[in-house]
Amino acid sequence: MTAPYQPITKERAAELLSVSKRTIDNWIADGTIIAPTAIGRRVYWHPDRFYPWLDEKLGVVPATQPAPLQPRKRGRPRTAYPGH
Repeated sequence: MTAPYQPITKERAAELLSVSKRTIDNWIADGTIIAPTAIGRRVYWHPDRFYPWLDEKLGVVPATQPAPLQPRKRGRPRTAYPGH
């Protein structure tokens, strides 16, 4: 049995993205946002499709790929003085 989930409505998507429902409609029409599934007169996104799309748009690195490590600089930072 699969775990229950709450489908994402147009209202919830607009709330998550801080835009109006009309903007969501425009984004659906021009392909900015992934297409939802229509059930009756309402549209829904499955969370397993919506959140990965949002992560990609926000530039989030998937958990399966660790972020590259940057070597730490040691010591105190030094101020560069002109002429020295």
